[in-house]
Amino acid sequence: MAKYHHTPEPASAKVKYPIYRQLTVQETVCNTATKTRGIGINYVPVKLEPCVLLRGKWLRQAGFPAGQKVSVVVRQAEIVIKPKPEEPSPAVKN
Repeated sequence: MAKYHHTPEPASAKVKYPIYRQLTVQETVCNTATKTRGIGINYVPVKLEPCVLLRGKWLRQAGFPAGQKVSVVVRQAEIVIKPKPEEPSPAVKN
């Protein structure tokens, strides 16, 4: 019988690849400058652009920790995101 208020140790997650995710391309407002139409009449034109937001613990599990630089390759109907290899730091000369 399980102990009262007992929390078992988390089991190690075995990640099987590929993992398929379905996302939705959304619209986001792009920053634009304020336009002047006449004396005292200003307006901000709305410019919408497509946007895909990637976030979640699954990114870290896939090898994309926060702060990781990535390279993005765009082809017709395809986007490939890969971790960017770390560049060796230049040696300090004394």
